[in-house]
Amino acid sequence: MRAVVIGAGWAGEGHIIGLRDAGVEVVALFGRTPEPTYQRAAELEIADVRFDWRAGLEELRPEIVSIATPADSHRAIAEVAAELGCHVVCEKPLAMNAADAWAMRQAVERAGLKHGYAATGRYAPAIQQTRQLLTEGIIGRIHEIESFAHLNAPMWRFPYCWVHRLDHGGGILNNLFTHHLAQVLYVTQGAVHAVAGEAHVLSDQAPVGPTIHDFRQLFVLASTWDPDQATEWRTADADMAYTVNAQIRLGDGNLANALFRASVLGSTPQPEFLAFHGEAGSLYMRGVWVEDDHIQRLMVGQQDWEEVPISDAITAGLPDASNHLQRCWNQFFREFVADLKGEGYAGYPTFHDGYTAAAVIDIVRKGYDSEALRSEEMNMPS
Repeated sequence: MRAVVIGAGWAGEGHIIGLRDAGVEVVALFGRTPEPTYQRAAELEIADVRFDWRAGLEELRPEIVSIATPADSHRAIAEVAAELGCHVVCEKPLAMNAADAWAMRQAVERAGLKHGYAATGRYAPAIQQTRQLLTEGIIGRIHEIESFAHLNAPMWRFPYCWVHRLDHGGGILNNLFTHHLAQVLYVTQGAVHAVAGEAHVLSDQAPVGPTIHDFRQLFVLASTWDPDQATEWRTADADMAYTVNAQIRLGDGNLANALFRASVLGSTPQPEFLAFHGEAGSLYMRGVWVEDDHIQRLMVGQQDWEEVPISDAITAGLPDASNHLQRCWNQFFREFVADLKGEGYAGYPTFHDGYTAAAVIDIVRKGYDSEALRSEEMNMPS
């Protein structure tokens, strides 16, 4: 089975390694800027490097097209890939808006193709374990869910790049909320029933500095580059904080209230956590993106939180990888490729999930317009 990866940044690297781990041959890397694309290809030993993805897809016609670019190009690539009969994997966010996401979903479904949406945060061991615990009814019926993150990384002090631009798919609704929503829906085996919210830009300017080709460079520059050196500042319109209130229709049919809150500002002793509150107690996860994933439980009537160990079966069932984020990518691609081979669908996220996230984000962004928010109702497909 052959694949091409479009995008030479962090996600592109993750897709290449994940595809290879699943036994797929990555025959070409398509990029936009020559120097970083050739460098990534050399690091990962890919001989075929191209900069015209349309012509490349027409010529190579691989079994899998893996999209790891900023969101503004996702729809065009997915639609061309579907026309050529290629199965498609796409990074989050699936698209710039719900209309584009719906069009992508329709394109692959009409062509009878498999489609994967790389909201890979659901593969963290703590998330896998919590789904099992909630299925067993460990805290009774769930009534409330909280997903919080404070990143302590004011993005307007980081060099200007696609992250600051809404028209490129920047902002933390697109790039953080998508993971958190996927985690909650997976753990609860639920679906979005209703939603409202708002997003905030926080700062409308960002300094121009070193060119960013890989998102990881931002974290390095955060401690080594002084924005006061910048001689030019550009308009930044991507959201850097959000509050989302949702009702989740749980797998058992009941409704639970979910609060999602995130900001690039500030921190707390527990800056990122996910909690589920039920009639019999609460489950709490701190740092579901770090290596030392763990879960705590407090039952009604108890005074002290207790540790809930993560099952050896869960950790043993996940692939070996150089880091925990790559491990999530690897598991996602293993499930996707196994489905292509006829081994069955194991529950990996698809364009259905990507469309749901895009529809929610569209509604949250309308929170700026209170009249529009009051006059519209969410009508999510099942």
